[in-house]
Amino acid sequence: MGDAEVRWARVAPGTLIVATSERAFLASPDAADQPSAFLDPDPGPASLGATAKLLDAAIGAAQRAAGPRQSPPALTPLRWAYRLAGYYHTTHATPRLMAEAERRFAAQGRGGLAAWAGRKVRDEAGHDVLALRDLAALGYDADALVRAIVPPAPAALVAYFEALVGDDDPVGSVGYAYALERLATTRDGRYLARVRAVLPEGVDATRCLRVHSATGTDEGHVEDIIAVAAALSHDERERIAAAAYRTTLLAASPSAAAILSEEELSLLLAPFRILG
Repeated sequence: MGDAEVRWARVAPGTLIVATSERAFLASPDAADQPSAFLDPDPGPASLGATAKLLDAAIGAAQRAAGPRQSPPALTPLRWAYRLAGYYHTTHATPRLMAEAERRFAAQGRGGLAAWAGRKVRDEAGHDVLALRDLAALGYDADALVRAIVPPAPAALVAYFEALVGDDDPVGSVGYAYALERLATTRDGRYLARVRAVLPEGVDATRCLRVHSATGTDEGHVEDIIAVAAALSHDERERIAAAAYRTTLLAASPSAAAILSEEELSLLLAPFRILG
């Protein structure tokens, strides 16, 4: 790679990501021919380009590690309602946990990270209400439904988020946010149209999706996180990349219990129907 800027991060045992502003690739941290640059990292800030490549490569490596996903069942109104319950729990946790991250960053004298976490608190406020409104539009007692139903994959994500914020160094929360924001930008207008196509005529139950998709504001959030991570040290950036990897792995590898049949979903959701 000549004199190009080289950045790297060990995101999991045996998984080393190497990035420049032009490209990123996987290399074994135990490889005998490992370049010396990997052993002696530049401790300071990185370029925006190399940081973006590093974090996106962490997400891609996790998706490959998760292996090919089984084709999901066809989307139906019942399945969408169940998915909205998951959106509620991840969005509901964000303001609370980011407020705690802001407090902890500030106590550690890390003003830039505290300011970023504070922006997340404000940006994500009320997004859980969008999921509740979508569930209500589908004819459910939304508050009762989300109190009773916590899909396993979102539950695992929230538990990991809580662990990151509670760590001695909560900087991993930046990687968690990056992974979810970046993955949201892959939901484009075609995905939105597919969801709308299965919903009852005249029902708008895509408010939460529209905000957390390529049609919403997540792309700007992604760029904000890249700028924050680029300004940090190598060690902090490596923790962020590792958290992005783990978050993506959790999102890409939901428990088998999350794949319920239509009949099982009907029985699960029926007690919360208030219309139809």
